[in-house]
Amino acid sequence: MTNKSKINIFLIIIIVFQFVYIFYLEKANTQKAYTEHEEKVINAINKIKLSVVRIDAWSTEGKPKELGSGIIYSKQGHIITNAHVVKDTEVITVTFYDGKKKTAVLIDYSDQYDIAVLKVDPSNLNLVPANFADASKLKIGQTVVAVGNPLNFGWTATSGIVSGLNRNIKADNRIYENLIQTDAAINRGNSGGPLINLNGEVVGVNTLVYRGKSGAEGMGFAITSNRARYVAEDILKGHKLIPTRAWLGIEPIEITPALAERYAFPVNYGIYVKTVYPDSPAEKYGISPGDIIIKINDQLVDSISKFKLLVESKKPGDYITVTLYSGSVRKVIKVKLDVKSK
Repeated sequence: MTNKSKINIFLIIIIVFQFVYIFYLEKANTQKAYTEHEEKVINAINKIKLSVVRIDAWSTEGKPKELGSGIIYSKQGHIITNAHVVKDTEVITVTFYDGKKKTAVLIDYSDQYDIAVLKVDPSNLNLVPANFADASKLKIGQTVVAVGNPLNFGWTATSGIVSGLNRNIKADNRIYENLIQTDAAINRGNSGGPLINLNGEVVGVNTLVYRGKSGAEGMGFAITSNRARYVAEDILKGHKLIPTRAWLGIEPIEITPALAERYAFPVNYGIYVKTVYPDSPAEKYGISPGDIIIKINDQLVDSISKFKLLVESKKPGDYITVTLYSGSVRKVIKVKLDVKSK
């Protein structure tokens, strides 16, 4: 091999090395500083941030009474928040993401469900209503993000997972049912703000943190998006909010495909009737322990949250049509709902 050939090969090696070096250098420069999962969280927060507001509620003496958050519900200026944030207050101020402030009017609230609807004048505001997802489709372990104004620190997001579903808790002289449990940090000031999924959709309304006597940490709870929308729509339609719950009178167990296979149920979804309470509508109209409810008023019942929503959205005295299996026999029963007995 001549010296000229050796030089040419050497030059080719240098050129190839330079191309390889440049390629990896550009790849390193373009590589993101966060993971794919973190990018989903970032995108979800960016989708919801314009729909989250800060709420300051003042007493008749002009003293700060409550600090909370809210969710823009419509371009007409409707905002969803917790009832405990705004009830029994004189002046309510809403601060938007861009820093603009408006005085809000309390349209109405449900103390029973701890949901309220406010109204602000939408003029000169770029209102971005939040998108709401179906909370009945949530799964334990699913990533969620709590957004709001905790402890007056300003606009804040905390991420975690769905730790539990259909939780029932007694707090502040109120019984909360069907709550979403999350380990995303929820503190004073978060109340009324959104709990979102990775699509940036509202799955819950952040409501409380539960410590109990043991001082447990990491137990935040949110009202489901389904319940919040139901109450909000009732308020906006001008309905008088029902102070008492419609009641069927059963203890329900949610049927999963695994449970259905284990016990050879005729369907792999629905509500298994574990107990029928004495003198309840269920007992009066012939629903028995062991029955499986699959529909209420032609709507599939595939979760406890869906069951409770379909029953409690009715008034005591209303009739519902219950489709169920009693053994292998399919039945349709018309039931008159009653007030929950004490």
